[in-house]
Amino acid sequence: MTAKKFFLFLILQLLLLLGIKLLFFKAFGITDVFMEYAYWALIAVVVVAMARRLGVMNYLEAIFVAVTWFLANLFFDLIITGALLGYSMFTRWQLWVGYLIMMLSIFVFHKKRHVQIRKEQAAHHHGHH
Repeated sequence: MTAKKFFLFLILQLLLLLGIKLLFFKAFGITDVFMEYAYWALIAVVVVAMARRLGVMNYLEAIFVAVTWFLANLFFDLIITGALLGYSMFTRWQLWVGYLIMMLSIFVFHKKRHVQIRKEQAAHHHGHH
């Protein structure tokens, strides 16, 4: 994971999540359980796609990405999203569950270092038979 990739994908996911929040909180309005699950699923898909493009990470790096992206999203939402949607969005529990899902998704679905090492070892062993 390079600093350039980290910031590029951070900015990209901030903008994509802004679009998702505008859609679900303003255009659609989260009115039922299906909309909640759709909102959370989209958040998970976006952050997993972005985090996996950072490349192979160990667990400490994944925690770093999850926490810094959460803080960046919170700050971005305080400055930009709140101004667009109204600051009452912070009273919506769906938003906070979305933050939690974002962090858990990054941690669970990042490209894991130990898995990559096992793949390399397996490829190495198969080549010598």
